Amino acid sequence: MKTIPFVKYSGNGNDFVIVSEDLNLSKEQIEHLCHRNFGIGADGVITLGKSSKADARMRIFNADGGEAEMCGNGLRCLVTYFDSIAKEKKDAYSIETMNAVYPVFRKGNTFALEMTEIKDKNLHDLSNFIDYQKSFFINTGVPHLVFLTHDVKRIEIKLQGAKYRFHPIFPKGTNVTFVQVLDPATQTVYARTYERGVEDETFSCGTGLTATALAMGEWFGWKGEVNLKTKGGNQVVSVGDKVFYSGEVFECFKGEVNL
Repeated sequence: MKTIPFVKYSGNGNDFVIVSEDLNLSKEQIEHLCHRNFGIGADGVITLGKSSKADARMRIFNADGGEAEMCGNGLRCLVTYFDSIAKEKKDAYSIETMNAVYPVFRKGNTFALEMTEIKDKNLHDLSNFIDYQKSFFINTGVPHLVFLTHDVKRIEIKLQGAKYRFHPIFPKGTNVTFVQVLDPATQTVYARTYERGVEDETFSCGTGLTATALAMGEWFGWKGEVNLKTKGGNQVVSVGDKVFYSGEVFECFKGEVNL
């Protein structure tokens, strides 16, 4: 058993344990850290490492111990922590992930993340998905399926999300977001996401909210700032020639844990 230092951050309720990449944690150790009864409790574990092509490198592991390609809230948490320990503060950072390098810009007391991995729009045939008003698929760093619904708060997310997350049409699975339009005039929606790897609803999902904003553009022509309400609070995705995601981030606590 060894004692390791950690810090826990939350991005609009999507919470993460951040540790050094040098630890080389096992799947079982990651599951233990994320366990909300026997560990620290988190949606995922983020490792901070050095990068030859960016200011830092992020790896993100979901609560089930599996590694994900990208996590929007996780990256915002990581860069906020990285900024707090940086000897020289900057207004812009670059963070390497599994498949890309993400530019991140200071925005008041938080950071806005440029979503650079947007691909595979409507890659799959969704014509058989008729349970909801509209459907949309896109990869915003990780795959996302978005459904438009009349009353998002009444949906049994864990049941309905799992139904599509494991659908055979998605060979690597998918995250699933359910969205309801609240006010078209202000481009405001309420969104709830079932996250692959967490296998449950999270309070917020940055890549899911980005996918939601892009879905609103596809369905209704929304551009500019899309206001997204979630269980974890309010967030904004700005859609134009580039796409930016921003929201609240704060440090929960730090300490040491035995593994």
